[in-house]
Amino acid sequence: MMTRRNATSKLIWTALVGSMLVVPLLISASIAQPRGGRGSRGRHGGDPSRAFLRELDLTEEQRQQMHALAEPCSRETFERATQMRNALNEAIENAEDEGALRQHAYELGMAEGDAAVERARTHAQMMQILTGEQREKYQALKAERKQEREERRQQFEERRRKRREQNPDSF
Repeated sequence: MMTRRNATSKLIWTALVGSMLVVPLLISASIAQPRGGRGSRGRHGGDPSRAFLRELDLTEEQRQQMHALAEPCSRETFERATQMRNALNEAIENAEDEGALRQHAYELGMAEGDAAVERARTHAQMMQILTGEQREKYQALKAERKQEREERRQQFEERRRKRREQNPDSF
């Protein structure tokens, strides 16, 4: 028999995993977001995925093809995952039984899985639109961004370590 503590732990774990899966979906959906304004992403008011593509010097035809690939599917997938996430959160708040929570978590997982497959398919199609030179530049930019993220992560960890040394009682 499952104890209340085990059930709570499993519930929290399920909700955590489900919420962690949403980050890649939000990144793929950002392509369809307008530049600037309230719906934008990125640190400086623009959409980072669009900025990334801008650096590839796409032709107008390539831009239109990229936009056509990203727009229709990402919005629908994003809305479906949002609905599934809201249903799970509502079930948690309403203290539904474990079976119902698992069903909501499963449906969210399926929505996130569908989104991952869709992102992979869209990415492959986008790579086909690029010229060989643009693909090389894309790979170089991707490696550069990865290095920048790693450096920021290391800086964050160093700041965290220093804060903990200064105040060991905090977490």
